[in-house]
Amino acid sequence: MPGEADATPVGPHAGGADSSISTGEDLRVVSWNIHKALDSGLAAELARLVEERAPHVLALQEARPGLPLPAGFAGHHAASFRRGLMGPEEGVMTLARAPALAAHRVRSSERELRLLTPKAALISQLPLSDGRELCLVNVHGLNFDPTGRQLARQLDDLRERVAHISGPVVVAGDFNTWNDRRMGAVRDLAHALDLEEVAPDFPGGTKGRLPGRKARETLGLDHRLHLDRLFVRGLVPVHAAWMDSYRCSDHVPLIAHLTWTR
Repeated sequence: MPGEADATPVGPHAGGADSSISTGEDLRVVSWNIHKALDSGLAAELARLVEERAPHVLALQEARPGLPLPAGFAGHHAASFRRGLMGPEEGVMTLARAPALAAHRVRSSERELRLLTPKAALISQLPLSDGRELCLVNVHGLNFDPTGRQLARQLDDLRERVAHISGPVVVAGDFNTWNDRRMGAVRDLAHALDLEEVAPDFPGGTKGRLPGRKARETLGLDHRLHLDRLFVRGLVPVHAAWMDSYRCSDHVPLIAHLTWTR
């Protein structure tokens, strides 16, 4: 399909003791826009996050393929664009404690402001210990469009690729949901795929920021809406929280604890 391609593997991919994700315990998923890995302390923060929170899956946005990976994790990178002729490829990266069975990049057919960069999503199929597969969709949504129409088309493209999947699904990422119309596009995706949003237990997260009142009013920016979100199907939310002690990005990472259903 146009815009779809195999993603680039990152990290070790040999199977081993952790060759599948156990369904005998809650699933822990972290979603985090890491701000192009510009902070030199990011690798240490990721290692600390893994040690303290013990996630099974990391869904990272604005990631580069040379990112030092936490021990025990491997996965795939899906490039959205290259910054300059020789610059690094930026995109989304999904890392897990089990090697993915398949991973596909889906790059948006449209570009930011029609002329700039496209955005990417990454669809990964992860093996579960009970023989099923977990579909993890890592999304970085198109931005800068107050009407939400570009974002809606990007998400509708993803919907077509995920609609046939019958097993458990997690859709996570930076959706850039800074006004009601953009949030409506995300709600439409959730409704079409029968997804439930996993809401953190307390307010927080990263929200859209514009300096001038007139600009905020023109774009309809709503400071109550956070940009980073996580949705599930075939899983039951147990707990979710913003992890504001990790400060190597302009976004706050989100962790969700989920239990399995049949």
